[in-house]
Amino acid sequence: MDHSKSRFIDASLRPHVLAWVLLTLLVNAVPLFTPILNEGDSVLYAALSQHMVNTGNWNDLILDDRGWLDKPHFPFWLGALSFKLLGVSVFAYMLPGYLCHLVGGYYTYRIARLFQGRDTALIALLVYVSAYHLMYTTTALKAEAFLTAGITAACYYWLRYDAHARWKYLLLGALFSGISVMTKGVFTLITISSGLLCMWIYQRRWIELFRWKWLAALLLTVLCVLPEVLALYRQFDLHPEKTVFDQTGVSGIRFFLWDSQFGRFFNVGPITNKDGNTLFFVLVFLWAFLPWVAVFVPACWRALRSQGGLEDTQRAQQVFLLGIFFVSFVMFSLTSFQLDYYTVIVYPFAAILCAPVLLSACAGAGSAGVRRAQLGMGLLTLTLALWLSVKIGHTALLLLTGIGLLAWLIYARVQKNQWHGLSVLVYPVMAVNLLYLVLEGMTLIAHTRYSIPYNVVPSLASEPGVPVVVYRLDPPVAYELGLYRQTAPVLRIDKPLDLPPPGASYFLLARTADAGTLAERTSAMSPVLSGDWVDHKTGTLPRQIELAAGRAPLENFSVYKVTPLKTGSLY
Repeated sequence: MDHSKSRFIDASLRPHVLAWVLLTLLVNAVPLFTPILNEGDSVLYAALSQHMVNTGNWNDLILDDRGWLDKPHFPFWLGALSFKLLGVSVFAYMLPGYLCHLVGGYYTYRIARLFQGRDTALIALLVYVSAYHLMYTTTALKAEAFLTAGITAACYYWLRYDAHARWKYLLLGALFSGISVMTKGVFTLITISSGLLCMWIYQRRWIELFRWKWLAALLLTVLCVLPEVLALYRQFDLHPEKTVFDQTGVSGIRFFLWDSQFGRFFNVGPITNKDGNTLFFVLVFLWAFLPWVAVFVPACWRALRSQGGLEDTQRAQQVFLLGIFFVSFVMFSLTSFQLDYYTVIVYPFAAILCAPVLLSACAGAGSAGVRRAQLGMGLLTLTLALWLSVKIGHTALLLLTGIGLLAWLIYARVQKNQWHGLSVLVYPVMAVNLLYLVLEGMTLIAHTRYSIPYNVVPSLASEPGVPVVVYRLDPPVAYELGLYRQTAPVLRIDKPLDLPPPGASYFLLARTADAGTLAERTSAMSPVLSGDWVDHKTGTLPRQIELAAGRAPLENFSVYKVTPLKTGSLY
C-alpha cells in the first residue's frame, strides 16, 4: 500500500503532534496523584483486589465476607498485583488502568499505521488519548480501561494473523482475546471478531470461516480463558451450598458464560435493567467522544464514499473499521442493560476513522467545513469548562480556567505564523484537556470536602490498631475507609444487633441521628469527630456541581470511640 498520500505537507509538524499526545497523557495522569478514588465502582473493585492481597487468596472474589459474582477476575488480579508490588494506595490501584490505556493507545497507533501510514496513525493516537470518555474511564477505572487494551491488541494481532499465519500473531491474538474475555465476558469476542467477519463478507472470503488456522485461534483463546473458568469452578461450582443472589446452587461458570452476557442482553438473568433506550448510546456519543464527535460523521461518509477510488485492500480496511464500530454500537443499543461507558471499547476505531479526515484538514487539502467544525468543537468544549468553573465558583477552578484561556489565546496568536496546519487538532485538544482538569478538579473539591472516609481517617490515626464499625451507610464508605486505613479491620453492618459484643473496643461511624439507638446496644460511647458530609458521594453532573459549589444537602455524621464498661454488664 502506498502511504505517501497520508503524510503532512511539513514533516516538522510531527514532533508537535507527538508533544500534544504526551501532554494529554500527562494531564490524564493527574488523578493518579490525588488522595481519593472518584467512583463507587472503583472503590468496590479496589476492595476486591485488597482482599486478595490481605488474605493471599487470589482465587476467590470476596466482598463483605461473601462470595461476589458479577465481573470476571482479570481486572482484580491486576489490581491485586499492583497492591502487592506497590502497597495498598489510590495510586497503586489506578496505575494498572492507566498503563492499559497506554497499551490501547499503542495498538490503536499500530492498527492505524498498518492501514494508513505513520502520520495518520499519529493523529489517530492523538484522537484516542484526547477523547473525553477514554480519558475519564482511565482513572475512574471501569473494566473498560482494561478491556480497551485487550480488544485493540487482539484486533491488531488477528489482522496480522489473517495476512500471515505466524505463531507469534496466533499466540498474542489468543492471549489478548483471552484477557478480554476474562475482563468482561464472552461477548467481547463479538467486538474482536466483527471487523474481520465484515471484511471477509465484503471480500467474499467465506472459506475463512472453515479454515483450520481460525479453529486453532479459537481453541487457543479458550485455553487462555481457562484461569477464569477454573477460578469460578473452585469458588462456586464446587460449593453449591453457598448463597449467591439469594439462592444456593449457583454455578459461577454458567453465570460467566450465559447469565452475565446473554442474560443481561435479553434481560433474563439475575442482573437486569428494563429502562433501555435504542438512542441512548447515540446521545452518549455526542459528549463522550468530545472533541471529535463533529468529524466522526464526515469520516464515516468519507470511508463509504471513497470506496470506489481505493484499492481492494484499502476498501477492505475501511469495512473492517466500520464493521467493528457499528456492530458493537448497534448491539449495545439493542440491549436494555445500558451504561454510558460500554461503548468506550470501540472509540479507538472511531479515532482511526477520523484520522484521515483530520490529516487532510491539517495538510490544507480537506474540507474547510472540517476545520470550522473542529474549531467549533474546541470553542464548545472550552465554553463547557468555563461554564463549569463559573457555576462552581471555586477560586482554584477559576484560576485554572483563566490559565487555559490564556494558553488558547497565546496559541491563537503564535499559530498565525507557525504550525498553522495543526490548529484543527490543537484547539480541540487544548480545550478537552482543560475540561478534563476542571471536571477532575470539581470531583476532587467535592470529595475532599464531603467524602466521609477522607475526612474521618485523620481522626483515627492516633489508634491505628482499633477496628472501625460502619453503621447503615452506603457500602462504598466502608470499602473506601478500608482502602485508606489498612491497619485494622473495617466492618459494615446494617442492624444494631450486629454490633460487636459489649467487651469490644472499636470506633463507630454512623449518622449522628442514630446515636441514641446505638447507645442502647453499646458500652461507653464517647464522641471523637462530627461533621456535615454526604453518604453517597457520586451521582449526576448537576449533583457533583452542587457538591463542589457547597450547595448540596448534607447530613451530620459522627465518629464515636466505644470502650468496654469498667464494671457490670451492658445487659
